Amino acid sequence: MNRSFRLATLFNIPVEINYSWFIILGLVIFTLARGYFPLTNPELPEAAHWLLAAAAALLLFASLLAHEFSHALVAVRHDLPIHGITLFVFGGVAHMEKEPSAPGIEFKMAAAGPAMSFLLACLFFALTQISYGLGLPNALLSLLNYLFLINLAVGLFNLIPGYPLDGGRLLRAALWHFLKNLKRATRIASFFGKAFAFALIAYGLLHLLAGSLVAGLWFIFIGLFLQEAAGTSYQQIVLRRALSGVPVGKVMTRSVVTVPAGLTLDRLVDDYFFRFRYTSFPVVEDDALRGLVTLHAVKQVEKKDWPRLTAGEIMLPLDEKLTIGADHDVIDALARMGAAGMSRLLVTDGGKLAGILTQRDITRLFELKSKIDEE
Repeated sequence: MNRSFRLATLFNIPVEINYSWFIILGLVIFTLARGYFPLTNPELPEAAHWLLAAAAALLLFASLLAHEFSHALVAVRHDLPIHGITLFVFGGVAHMEKEPSAPGIEFKMAAAGPAMSFLLACLFFALTQISYGLGLPNALLSLLNYLFLINLAVGLFNLIPGYPLDGGRLLRAALWHFLKNLKRATRIASFFGKAFAFALIAYGLLHLLAGSLVAGLWFIFIGLFLQEAAGTSYQQIVLRRALSGVPVGKVMTRSVVTVPAGLTLDRLVDDYFFRFRYTSFPVVEDDALRGLVTLHAVKQVEKKDWPRLTAGEIMLPLDEKLTIGADHDVIDALARMGAAGMSRLLVTDGGKLAGILTQRDITRLFELKSKIDEE
């Protein structure tokens, strides 16, 4: 199940919002409407506080998006493809198809995010001062001042030297430059990230003991998130190191069970899904690959229509999201699987099916190479 939805495409980069982001959106609006704006604008009615809170939350969303786009645009400028940006409960992430090729590029990318946040903080501070000088309404001053403070806080927080925060990426770039080893640099930066995460968790526990429930829970949740992200980021580096340079053709399964396009769904279920217990099958017609039929697609059709409809009528049509060439890197295949939300890819050669590559194939290769390359 997709946990995000597409919001827009900017600079040819898809922008998605994870459903968990609405949790923080609601909490920000609630906190501002019941705390910040009543404190700074007590003369306004409650409805105005909620409207100001909603406007501030949306502008915070735009600020976080600008922060992530600064990373993405620097990456694209250095020929690092970005296949999307996702905003989620604790911020956002730009999805890169591969790691930077040099520490200097990593440093520029990492610095771009905090630089954008500080630039926005300066902008909102200047607007606050201008509005004050012009005698504009106090509500506007409160809104602009909040945006100044929140962007300043985002910039400072991201400079903490704990991976995968921007400060941790700056640390990794420096370590990578001096150690000449990306894996070791990532391991050290991830250690600092985990240490900071545990410090946040401990700080949150102190808040709980002091009776501050909301603040304590937030510090604990952020700490747990950073702790997991630090470990996951390091594992991704290990994964890339193990799989880069391995062609798909050496890993794929060559013996593939295919189904004819004209096969009815009742026979497809009985003769293929029940017999082989796979969740999808390539569809062929006149020895040419046409697409992929999935168990999910079959389940969307009422059983009374199974004898009438064929695999070719409900299959996923052949496109670049479903296929990959045998000469491509396995790591490229894994990135394509992630971007398409698929667990397998059809390996083609001249329009014909050469094999199939699954996440299980990649996992087995990774486990084997990890044992061989253990340090």
